[in-house]
Amino acid sequence: MRHHLASLTVVALAGATILGCGSGGGGSSGGMSTAAATTSATPSPTGSATPSPTSSTATPGTTPPVASGPDTSPSVVTLTSPQRGEHTTQTAIMVTGTAVDQSGVSYLVVNGAAVLVGANGAFAAAVPVVSGLNVIELRCGDALGHEARTVLPVLAGAFLPETSNVSDAVAVRLNRPAFDAIERLAATQLGGVNLAQMIMAQNPLFSGNYLLADVTVTAQSATFGAPTLDLTPVAGGLRVHVELPNIDVRVRAAGRLVSLVNYSLNVAVTADKATLDAVAVVSVANGVVTTTLQNTTVTLDNFRFDIGGIPTFLENLARNAVKNLIQDQIKKQVETIVPREVNKAIAGATGPIVQTVLGRQVTLVLVPKLVLFDADGALVITDGDLRVPPLAGVTPPTSPGSLITAGGRPSHGPTPSFHASLNDDMLNRVGHAAWKSGLMNMKIDQTAAVGLGLPAWFPMDAFLLQIFFPQLVGQVNPADPLELELSTGAPATFRTLAAPGLLEAGLGDLTIAVYVAPAGRPRQLVLKVGVQALLPVSPSLGANNVLKVDVSGRPTIKTDVFETPLVALNELAIENFVDFIAPPVLQLLPRAWSGFPLPLYPGVSPRNVQFTRDGPANDWVTIKGDL
Repeated sequence: MRHHLASLTVVALAGATILGCGSGGGGSSGGMSTAAATTSATPSPTGSATPSPTSSTATPGTTPPVASGPDTSPSVVTLTSPQRGEHTTQTAIMVTGTAVDQSGVSYLVVNGAAVLVGANGAFAAAVPVVSGLNVIELRCGDALGHEARTVLPVLAGAFLPETSNVSDAVAVRLNRPAFDAIERLAATQLGGVNLAQMIMAQNPLFSGNYLLADVTVTAQSATFGAPTLDLTPVAGGLRVHVELPNIDVRVRAAGRLVSLVNYSLNVAVTADKATLDAVAVVSVANGVVTTTLQNTTVTLDNFRFDIGGIPTFLENLARNAVKNLIQDQIKKQVETIVPREVNKAIAGATGPIVQTVLGRQVTLVLVPKLVLFDADGALVITDGDLRVPPLAGVTPPTSPGSLITAGGRPSHGPTPSFHASLNDDMLNRVGHAAWKSGLMNMKIDQTAAVGLGLPAWFPMDAFLLQIFFPQLVGQVNPADPLELELSTGAPATFRTLAAPGLLEAGLGDLTIAVYVAPAGRPRQLVLKVGVQALLPVSPSLGANNVLKVDVSGRPTIKTDVFETPLVALNELAIENFVDFIAPPVLQLLPRAWSGFPLPLYPGVSPRNVQFTRDGPANDWVTIKGDL
């Protein structure tokens, strides 16, 4: 057996935890508790206090004994309802079943409330539930201090079928400073080589004759000054103003005079600047944002084109034709680039956006449905969905859909530059899709632990088990590697919190199976538990404007023991072991909810970013900042 520093540290921590905890957790409340987890069907020490009823309407009595002889076992509780991971739209759920004990049941407590047990062991209790994850905890004991506990999750609320997109999934507000940032980037695409090529692609710019003279004008080159673009929000759209200075187009004018004399002249066609004004009108139809420029006008200040030597009438024809052609090409370029860039700004990252999350391809779909302009900016509303193909071998569970709440959209002010608000309904769709597809199911061996970034103080070998479970000494080789398998029995649900933390994720029936995997031999299951966890999580903005979610505090957990097939394990030791491994393991799960870009104009970088709880019902998360 190895005795390295990390192992000694683990031993010390485990010992300190054991000394600091009441055996069996018999004094824990019906609510979720941090640190010590709960288990089911395990005896608490003789002399544990019998809990007092918390409801004056149900006074439990002791049921008759069911067998004779020494009583060394806890009560046996059999639930008929609810089912693990059950979904309900009601505000209360009936907890029913039977509770029997060799010495007679002295008490049954469901979520802290005493429940009457009939002479035949039957019981029924109505338990209030709230929207989201609810943890139902039953504690049943006899007069000798033997106690059994059962913990199971129930999801309550309204549910949206997974075939429907989440309505009002994202609301984005772009204020005037946001359009200032967008116009600076879009202006760099105007004028330049692209416009020069457009003009020369029209060659000849003019070809005509008058009397005995003819002329053909061909563009040779074109240069322009640095363009400026101004996008001003107004009711119904954007006022577009473009200025393109220092227009200089070099042309060759060639032809014949009096049908006898050939000529060829190099001529400069210039203007001090071109000015374009238009109104950008943005509309949404079938999830597609379309921007068109209307009432477009183009003027060329101080336009000059003098050929000389040809009839004035022909020269005027050529001059007007070339001027109109240059104006048309400027208009065409602006009408191509500006609507495209406005679409990017308005629609943002509408997708579909395909990302790789935990090695799997997932698709985020945002469908624009409403764009409203006013004098301060624009509001964009999108529906949304997350689509994840099922993991091979995973049969998608049935459910009524993802959790939704009834809160309305937040109101955004004219500052700062942008607001991007995420509906908790969309967060719950993400959690639902990750659960249904098996995205959160993981197998963690020693190699995967390194790749996933589990801390170095988390030894993935059987020596760790022997520290917590001395019963395993001689049963397993301490040098054999461990494998952990994680699977989720219910979707992750989310609710907003007042800062700090901002969000709480609820995980129902996260199953953790612990195996010893000796080389060349079949692995052995040592322990399987079901964890009900509340995780304080915080969003942040990473590189390339990617949204991340991380666990930001100690999880609150309750645990049921499902299996200990190799050898019976001590309840308190299981509590301490789960409490030890859960925090680093739970840190991995938010990766299934992360990795999607903030829906902003490409190339724009946010700064002074803040995350806030938002909306009339405080059920939105808003990201706001400057650009």
